[in-house]
Amino acid sequence: MNILAIGAHQDDIEINCAGTLAKYADLGHKVFIATSTNGNVGSNYMSMEETAKTRKEEAKKSASLIGAEYICLDYDDEFLYDDVEARLKFLDLARYCKPDVILTHYGVDYLTDHERTGKMINDIVVLMPVAKIKTKNPPVEKFPSVYYFEPSLGMGFVPTDYVDITDYYDTKCKMLLCHESQKTWLSENYGGKADEVLLDTIRIPAEFRGRQCGVKYAEGFVRCGKAYRMTPSRLLP
Repeated sequence: MNILAIGAHQDDIEINCAGTLAKYADLGHKVFIATSTNGNVGSNYMSMEETAKTRKEEAKKSASLIGAEYICLDYDDEFLYDDVEARLKFLDLARYCKPDVILTHYGVDYLTDHERTGKMINDIVVLMPVAKIKTKNPPVEKFPSVYYFEPSLGMGFVPTDYVDITDYYDTKCKMLLCHESQKTWLSENYGGKADEVLLDTIRIPAEFRGRQCGVKYAEGFVRCGKAYRMTPSRLLP
């Protein structure tokens, strides 16, 4: 299968579903990792241009650890809006990846970039086969299944599906640690020791979701319940 994971920012995917992606890749599936923004406000010290360049390089390095292709839609961090241009850009991305499965943000989260990324995916999925809507990449013949990964700190999130990532937790950690620029940023803006804050963002939910489903580490997802966005069988690994 083709798997597309799209987050708003360069570490969103690693935090929320990198273990699942590593598992998909190990099973022989093609993985695409995309971000809607370039992350250009994610530093208190570098210029916005340098921050964007650094964060995209970190994301590409992370994706390479599992043989995934990284794509950035390059919108300014915290300024993603739902308009015609954005909708067509998201649609073109999906048509390029031809995904069987899309993993993306849950509908309610603490950043609008997260919410709008998830909503944009929800909105364009049913447009993927529509020939009258033109993009660089041609229409595809089938709809992908959509799964939402959990919002920041798991607020209000009750998974419908779990993925056992116990054997892939170390890979998830290595992928997240590629985002070196975010250690200081997260520590200064959200608290915690710089050397611990990154790994704590994945260890705590992975242990919590693991305990819920009876394994050491897990990632939780909500299966999209809307028409044409799901299959009768589970497509998570």
